[in-house]
Amino acid sequence: MKKILALVLAIAMLATFAACGGAKEAEYKLGMGISVSLDSSKDQTAQADATVATVVLDAEGKIVAADLDCAQTKVKAADVDDLSKVDVRTKKEKKEDYNMKGASPIGKEWYEQAAAFVEKMVGKTVADIEAIETKGENGHNVAVDADLYAACTMDITAFKAAFVAACKDAQAKTFTAAADSFKLGLDVETNVTGSKATEAQLYSTFGAIVVDKDGKTLAAIVDEIQPKVTFDEEGVVADKKYTDTKRNLKEDYNMVKFSPEGTCIAEWYVQAASLTDYIAEKGMTADEIAAIATADTRKDGYMRPTDADLAAVCTMQIAGYQAVLANAAK
Repeated sequence: MKKILALVLAIAMLATFAACGGAKEAEYKLGMGISVSLDSSKDQTAQADATVATVVLDAEGKIVAADLDCAQTKVKAADVDDLSKVDVRTKKEKKEDYNMKGASPIGKEWYEQAAAFVEKMVGKTVADIEAIETKGENGHNVAVDADLYAACTMDITAFKAAFVAACKDAQAKTFTAAADSFKLGLDVETNVTGSKATEAQLYSTFGAIVVDKDGKTLAAIVDEIQPKVTFDEEGVVADKKYTDTKRNLKEDYNMVKFSPEGTCIAEWYVQAASLTDYIAEKGMTADEIAAIATADTRKDGYMRPTDADLAAVCTMQIAGYQAVLANAAK
């Protein structure tokens, strides 16, 4: 009897140790925010600056993980005959090629200062970020806080705007995980192939994803922008067109209204959310996201999902979203 009692107590103690040693799961939110400006467009050159931030917030609204990038896309009137000349890499992807270090007061490239800014945002709430003060310096709005300025001397106006939007993301994705058991990824892909002499199309697709230690998706978000800059026959900027991201526009994107009858089951933001929910529910890895089967099921040139469950909620062409999320997951 004593042996049995001792065994029971030993098992109970092991269970207690396991419970105490195991990481406790909590609920988090994944948000994404995008700040877009066409202000740098000028005669002969269209330019879109799209700054994107993604954050993971804990139950108290504090940032526990974040990332930041900027798609600075320029299309010159002279480039429309050969759009392969357009560099569609983001500032972070360009690294030293962005060539800002020489002009930097602290001798750091854009990607290095952006990483330092992100690090300073971890642990902050949206109120903390909104309260960051700036001052004018050489035409830029830089941080007043000495500690932040020592790490990032760049204009942080768009950084703040993107982070605030990400923290306030009304379409944020909720997931459950243990602390320090997940990773956050971000990717941006830009496409200018629709540009012509009279109009530059500066389209970018954004993907944010949270994966567990095995690379399986816990939560994901995709969004897109479609800025356009038009020129007159002399190459002078005639108009700059940009309203908001597809996700933020919701019904105002009007995809259902302008799609052929029966081909569009819901607005873009609804279908995009259904796609990312499907990927998270399946716990897909980067390779599995890239391998989602598609086909021209309606013979109209659009490659739609063939899986019955996904096709029931998403009838859009998804190749671009697959690519951006797979890259983000990697």
